[in-house]
Amino acid sequence: MKLFFSSILLASIIITSCTSVNGIDTELTNEKKNRATEQAVLGTKFFSDSDYEKALDFYFLALKINISIDYEEGMINSYNSIGNTYFASRDIDSARIYFNKANDIAKFLNNPILKAQSLNYLGELSVVEQNYQEAIDIFTDALAMIENEGKIPLRAVILHNFGIIYKRTGDFKNAETYINESLDINKKNSLYKETASNYYTLSSIYSKQEDFITALEYIKEALIIDKQVENSLGIAKDLYAHGLIYQYLNSNVDAYIYFKKSVLIYEILGLQEEVIKTLKKHAY
Repeated sequence: MKLFFSSILLASIIITSCTSVNGIDTELTNEKKNRATEQAVLGTKFFSDSDYEKALDFYFLALKINISIDYEEGMINSYNSIGNTYFASRDIDSARIYFNKANDIAKFLNNPILKAQSLNYLGELSVVEQNYQEAIDIFTDALAMIENEGKIPLRAVILHNFGIIYKRTGDFKNAETYINESLDINKKNSLYKETASNYYTLSSIYSKQEDFITALEYIKEALIIDKQVENSLGIAKDLYAHGLIYQYLNSNVDAYIYFKKSVLIYEILGLQEEVIKTLKKHAY
């Protein structure tokens, strides 16, 4: 998986929630909420397929409907979904604009889960920009907000992001601790893509320590799960990681096979930067 695997999970946390005005929802308002949800679901489908342009079209449609009925929780969800789509397509400036819009509303509503969700997205921006201490501070605040919520999926997302930071800074013991805690929550909640992402990161942690046999065991687990849930992008990344590990193990024939399989999926998904990166390894 990429650095972050929270987009679909976090969108689902509030995508189906409803609010009311003085306890009364008009039939028209409910209809519009349902329409917004349908647009968001379609957006998430295209996001999963890495078709970010179409995903944005549907997320903006959902946002327009949510704004028209002043549905604040739906607006938060739409802003975060739009921000995350820009983030995935590497438009960091646009991502920040929409994450901040979501965070402003979440602070106004003073809902701990919504605030923690929005903070997590902003923390992910800090990680990408390598502002690790800033990210740690943000994630710490986010965890504190949901301390009384138990082992919810959002907690697993934040713990995973802590693990990413510690992996990047070379604190592999802490990295593994956080990823395993996230893994435990994801398994209990049957969150398969997120579980695969945990295994992928554990593989990376061991690769960085040059324990390639253990790394191979974890990436095989990730690939099994991603295939089961037909997560094409996850499969491509798992295959690429297989290729790297086999290359480190001087098993060049196996490495070639996995790089070749990986590049075929990246081509289908239209991810040209990943295709180029993989081809460079493919042609070693």
